[in-house]
Amino acid sequence: MPNSDDAKSFSHVESISSIEPFTRILVIGAHPDDAEFHAGGLMVSQAERGSHIGILSLTDGSAGHQTLDRSELAERRRSEAEQAAAYLNAELTIWDQPDGELAPTIDLRKRLVRDIRSFAPELIVTHRPYDYHPDHRATAILVQDACYLLRVPNVESQVPVLEVDPVVLCMADFFTRPISFRADVVLPIEPFFETVLDLLSCHASQVFEWLPFITGESLSGDPRRWLESFYGRRPAAIARRYAPQGRYAEAFELSEYGRQSPLELLRQKLGTA
Repeated sequence: MPNSDDAKSFSHVESISSIEPFTRILVIGAHPDDAEFHAGGLMVSQAERGSHIGILSLTDGSAGHQTLDRSELAERRRSEAEQAAAYLNAELTIWDQPDGELAPTIDLRKRLVRDIRSFAPELIVTHRPYDYHPDHRATAILVQDACYLLRVPNVESQVPVLEVDPVVLCMADFFTRPISFRADVVLPIEPFFETVLDLLSCHASQVFEWLPFITGESLSGDPRRWLESFYGRRPAAIARRYAPQGRYAEAFELSEYGRQSPLELLRQKLGTA
């Protein structure tokens, strides 16, 4: 059995040879709006730099509403996600897995291997496995478990293996047990903040209906201004903690399960260095 250092050697370690942006970036979230909430600034900024963006939701988002039933909500959320993806000219895939019922099974691991190979990303962005939401945790574990298998020919052999492992970044969270988030890449997003609000506004069933209901906050006045306040707390808190010179930021942790890019190169490729 290899030790942890030996295991890491299976992931290609990238050298500082290019500062070109990532060509293809796949953001894997548990729900149809997770990509926008947790990595909207990254998607907007990198799309502007020429990266092709993919958004993969591992559930149908059908649980989060106070009046709509699952079938109605799943259909609506797909339409909303399509509108948001169109802003970025992004490829969108939403699994038919019921919201709130995601588990890291072998069948779903195989499905994820196929989907990642089909998109062939250089960079994957996803949740950390330490989160309040079981779907987020399950998504993180599925990505972890899929990473090594992306280059194993006898696993899901109907889809060609990747030639190079993708880099994997985990989106910021504020949970501390068992392991606190580490900000390896900090991306100021103030120039992209309004566009992120545009993306989130597409998800009206969530940001203007479900969130006020579940949080008990009153949505009064201009809905967009309410969203600016509600959503803005997160990137503002990240900026205070990791980029105090800026107003809004996103932060990401380099996962051990993907290609081990030197942080200097990674930051350059994302335009933050």
